[in-house]
Amino acid sequence: MKNIGYLKGFRQDESIDFQKRELKKAGCSIIFKDILSSSKAFPSGFEMLLERLETGDRVVVYNFAKLGSSLSQLIDHVVAIQNRGAYLYFVEESIETTMLLSFSDMFHLLKKGKVRIDKERTKPGRVGAKARGLLGGRPEKITDRQTQEIKRLYLEDIPIKSICERLKISRPTLYKYLKR
Repeated sequence: MKNIGYLKGFRQDESIDFQKRELKKAGCSIIFKDILSSSKAFPSGFEMLLERLETGDRVVVYNFAKLGSSLSQLIDHVVAIQNRGAYLYFVEESIETTMLLSFSDMFHLLKKGKVRIDKERTKPGRVGAKARGLLGGRPEKITDRQTQEIKRLYLEDIPIKSICERLKISRPTLYKYLKR
């Protein structure tokens, strides 16, 4: 029986080094990796891992999200590993596929895995948007020039209702911009 590690990351993110350390701590002598930018059915590192598997081997993965890019891919990968007579160990969850789990425990773990997979898939997009200067959320309704106008009109004792009508904004929006 060999401990064979599998790690996955998107492009060259910092989690790859962390995963590698954790897999070595778990006793992995061989580690296969995939650096992905999309979700292929069987990435090349995973295909090589499958070719090297022998009956009784243990595939060590940091967590559910690192084994598949979607819930169906996660299930396909688990089945492919088990079809070769090997079993899985997830480091973060401390779960081996040889453990007997109740039906509800399995679904709870699948749900947890799905949430992690979704976070993994959206992280590169969020990081890329942040690097381009794009922030999430609704765009501002009022420009800097209009904010200055709100403050000027307010200081000139123009009624709040008139300012709101003039700029087509609500009272709470006006007060929000007055605080800035």
